[in-house]
Amino acid sequence: MVSGRGRVRPLDPGELLAAARAGAGAQAEDSGSFRFLPELELLVESVNAESRLTASGRAAVHDRLVAALTHQRRLSALLKASPEISSTAIARPVFIAGLPGSGASLLQNLLVEHPQVDSPVLWELLDPASPGTEYRHRRTLIERARTCVDRSRESAPKLKLGRLREATRPGGCHRLLANAFQSPMFGVGLRVPRYLRWLEDRELTEAYSFHREQLQAVTARIPAATLLLRDPFHAAYVGGLLRAYPDARVIRVQRDLAQVADATAGLSATLRAATSTGVDAREVGREWSGHLERHLARADDAAGALEPGRLLDVRHVDLVADPAGVVRRVMGFLEVEPVPAVMQNVRGLARSAYGI
Repeated sequence: MVSGRGRVRPLDPGELLAAARAGAGAQAEDSGSFRFLPELELLVESVNAESRLTASGRAAVHDRLVAALTHQRRLSALLKASPEISSTAIARPVFIAGLPGSGASLLQNLLVEHPQVDSPVLWELLDPASPGTEYRHRRTLIERARTCVDRSRESAPKLKLGRLREATRPGGCHRLLANAFQSPMFGVGLRVPRYLRWLEDRELTEAYSFHREQLQAVTARIPAATLLLRDPFHAAYVGGLLRAYPDARVIRVQRDLAQVADATAGLSATLRAATSTGVDAREVGREWSGHLERHLARADDAAGALEPGRLLDVRHVDLVADPAGVVRRVMGFLEVEPVPAVMQNVRGLARSAYGI
């Protein structure tokens, strides 16, 4: 793991592929080649050159990338065994885009209180190619997700993860894009400015197509009337998103740039400190201030690709001041009825989770 001079040995894409082959199992052995290898190589190159990983951080990143490769092969095997999954309809999905600290996670959790609105939960997103239909198998996956949350709390206690970050609560679908090695969330947890700048010029068309394949595997076993997804950075990639989901609708949760920059930089510095050395909070702040300015400019340009009635903007200040009122307005956008019992649940969850 560590060289003679005490430096951490660089990650090797070949070793990652070998580990994924060894761990994929016989079911996935003949499922086809790995995907998105140029993107993997670029990400690994940036990690090796810029991330300053510790030995334990290298192990964590190694395992994360191997898991993504394994998910690719397992999904291919699943689709080969059950080709009907590729025909699973995903009609008019809704994508929430809101930078860290914007309240996007809160909004997602409040909306899924409605029985006609559904989001993939954390245990599903951590293993999208799993059949997950048998009770014992599902329980194993849930326990694995709980372990993941517990490790996050241990490695980054400053994050103070609340009750909305649980194995059975809605998760962020950046995990599906990460399985294609194309997600700005890699840059939140790791110092990879070269990789982030490369992503800024991409449409992520193929990544969103793969996102859809994974989502079909999840929803084939748990159908939803209105499917709700969330990623902090969806808004800048609406072009690629619409190619995969032509009838998608988008909700942007907006907050003052200085506030989201502070929240994003704080989150990034905390996560990077768990895997890297020499984390400079001021450097992280400068990095994210520039990236978020470009992200928001691109998001405004991308919004023009959406037809009237398919984009809704929500302000963080309104969500905090009147969560039930905002949820009622968003439910109108989703075309679901805000019945009294659901709104009572919304108010209770907002109070218990955020004290609002």
